[in-house]
Amino acid sequence: MNKIIMNKRYLILILAVVIFSSCNRRAQLLYINNIQNENIKTPEAPLYFLKPGDMLYIQIITQDPNVSNLFNNRGLSSMQSNMFSTETSNYLYGYILNDSGYVQLPVLGRLKLSEQTVENARAIIQKETQKYLTDGIAVVKQLSFKVTILGEVRSPGVKSIQKENLTIFEGLGLAGDFTDYAKRTNVLLMRQTPDGVKTIRVNLQDKNLLTSEAYYLIPNDILVVEPRKGKLFNMNAPNITVSLSIITSTLLLINLILK
Repeated sequence: MNKIIMNKRYLILILAVVIFSSCNRRAQLLYINNIQNENIKTPEAPLYFLKPGDMLYIQIITQDPNVSNLFNNRGLSSMQSNMFSTETSNYLYGYILNDSGYVQLPVLGRLKLSEQTVENARAIIQKETQKYLTDGIAVVKQLSFKVTILGEVRSPGVKSIQKENLTIFEGLGLAGDFTDYAKRTNVLLMRQTPDGVKTIRVNLQDKNLLTSEAYYLIPNDILVVEPRKGKLFNMNAPNITVSLSIITSTLLLINLILK
């Protein structure tokens, strides 16, 4: 009898521990939890230099649409646009830097744009345009700004960016934020450099992130969010809880019968 009562108490204690451990502590779910009311100067958005394989939107605009058409890809008609995704139309009608870093433009010809910022590339094209047009305006945008976010986020995958710069918080926002199992203190950032892949460990709970090189993401960055320790245990906790509850109920029933 006493043995059954001791087993029952032991199982109830285990059940309580399981329920408690399955709950996330509030501190594990916070961003930048060591900051007070203060002003922190974030770094300047890094300059990105174009490289072979990058895709650009390039258009020459003039007051005469017929003249503009001579200098531009004609693109898709409105009917055709509905048949293709934006990704497909960008691929078909954007300009991709070849292996040597050049693009081939109508009328303007072959221009080397690798190792230039997007703004410098626009200035190069603008200068060439002025050789032919007095009112031509060059518009250049990068179409290949993508980051990859994997692991413990709600919407992992490759994210296309429609702006010139992106903070790490905005990137995680595009991925639907962390899951409840994400380890916020040790996110892995992988960044392509001329010397290879650079790896940076990022602590999303530390205010030093706001002044680090990881604050801004650049094209082709990869973020990998690791799970916290005990994820598998937490995922199985409901099953364990049910099993222990059944066992405990059974022991209570036996205890009542024996009385």
